[in-house]
Amino acid sequence: MLIEQIIMFDRIAREKSISKAASASHISQPALSQQMQRLEEELGVKLFERSNRGITLTKAGEVMNKYSAQFLETYSDLREELDNLQTYSGTFRIAATPVACNYALPCCLYKVNHKYPNYSFSLNSVSSNEVIHRIERGQADLGFIVGKIQEEKIVCSPAFSDKICLVASHGFHIPDRVTLDNLKRIPMVMLNEQFSSYRLLRQYLDQQGHPVEKFKVMFQLDSTESVKSTVMAGHGVAFLPYITIKKEVYQKQIKIIPVTDFDLNYDVYSIYHMHEAKENQTLEEIVKYFISIVSKSIC
Repeated sequence: MLIEQIIMFDRIAREKSISKAASASHISQPALSQQMQRLEEELGVKLFERSNRGITLTKAGEVMNKYSAQFLETYSDLREELDNLQTYSGTFRIAATPVACNYALPCCLYKVNHKYPNYSFSLNSVSSNEVIHRIERGQADLGFIVGKIQEEKIVCSPAFSDKICLVASHGFHIPDRVTLDNLKRIPMVMLNEQFSSYRLLRQYLDQQGHPVEKFKVMFQLDSTESVKSTVMAGHGVAFLPYITIKKEVYQKQIKIIPVTDFDLNYDVYSIYHMHEAKENQTLEEIVKYFISIVSKSIC
């Protein structure tokens, strides 16, 4: 039994006419009739009752019709999945918060790209809210945000954890260990409101009874690198995510100052749209692979 015969049978059953099915398939009616005759001979049953008014399905034809529809649906899914795995190429779009985008994901992205060379990958730095909006609108395939969300059609999974640290240059005059009250007399630089880490810090300090307004904040900047440059120049201290400063700490360009009454950890979550991923098997596979290695592949 050939797949083409099943396709032709299905078309005849829907059209209730061999001539209409032949016309739609761009083959002659006698050729199609011969195909169906060979199918009936192979199955050993009569599938159609022919009359001047067209054709009707026999009992055997009705059984054939039920299973042929299931077969063709499965066959279509098979072809789509094989095409996705073997020949599909496209752009896999990732949206992430600035810290995740610039300091956590590039090394992970290299590994994913190596495993899926038919894809190109784009990584865009946006706020957590914009990441969520892009996932909801189908404008990104995978997102990384600070904090967990609960949306009906969005899958949210833990990606990695980080902490906020106080840093200063090695030459900056500051005790080896401080309290939050001590810090209120020391010049400080902060990230601005667009950063999730700043909003987390502000909320935490409020909860501890030490609002940001009580600190000697000289200015706020829109770049983690700008804050680090200011600190390394000896112009003040800063609270920054550890992932953004670990290289400079290792290279002894800056140092971490323990704060006795400060302990702020946070979680980064991956998000993706359940429906969008299931529409394309390869996309879903890439998403799950990305999530499985991200915590072990941070730069």
